[in-house]
Amino acid sequence: MASRRLPWHRAGGSGSGISRAGKGSAPVPATGEPGAVARRTGVEAPVHGAEPLGFVRRPGREHWWEELSPQVRERMVARAGPIVEWWAYCHPSDERRPYAVVFGERGLAVCTPTINDRGGPAQRIAVVPFVPASLRHAVVVQRPGRPPSGGPALPGGTDPSERAVGPVPLTERTRGFLGHLPPEAQTRLQWPFVNGDTLDRSDHYYTGGEDALDIWCYLAGRRWVTFVSGRGTGLSGPAHRASWRLVCRRAEVAVR
Repeated sequence: MASRRLPWHRAGGSGSGISRAGKGSAPVPATGEPGAVARRTGVEAPVHGAEPLGFVRRPGREHWWEELSPQVRERMVARAGPIVEWWAYCHPSDERRPYAVVFGERGLAVCTPTINDRGGPAQRIAVVPFVPASLRHAVVVQRPGRPPSGGPALPGGTDPSERAVGPVPLTERTRGFLGHLPPEAQTRLQWPFVNGDTLDRSDHYYTGGEDALDIWCYLAGRRWVTFVSGRGTGLSGPAHRASWRLVCRRAEVAVR
């Protein structure tokens, strides 16, 4: 597959139908100013194999965002900062109630359904704050290429099997989801967690079908949060014919 690699930059925004597993005033991503940072060094992250994705007919993320009260939406944005990326969906514990993820300029906010002291429905908001101005992004573009030849590596190339690869404690479901993404996106998303950070939580969301997907995913640790979003097409055919455009983001976690 033909894949074009770009260095990390200061973060900006990127835009977003059968949903995984509407209408409304959906949040508008903010934009940012680009600025390059150093290329990755250290232990390589693993590249996973793809597993089948499930699709069900449910409303999209805009519908579930509107299911949250205006007060909850405002609190999420107030604590996470201007929205860079987001998604909302029905919660696995109760498919009638929404949850949402907001990746903002100042933090990652996740709201989940709960019960208040009076036994009524409520939303719990958890926020991972970022170090100011630490947000960076890199664009990963994969274009259709020639089928793999199975021939010898080009002179000067690096055999992936010769690199040190570190483990990342992801669920089987998350590994199978990441396996659909280009290797460059997978390694950027996981890199902090094979180079000293501890993964605390992760989640992902996708919408589309067998041939085209819009995806969102975050991995949150004690020192770093990574987030990938974007679109893939041509996914129902041979792997070398797939196209992807993804934005990989990374922010440093502030001391709490």
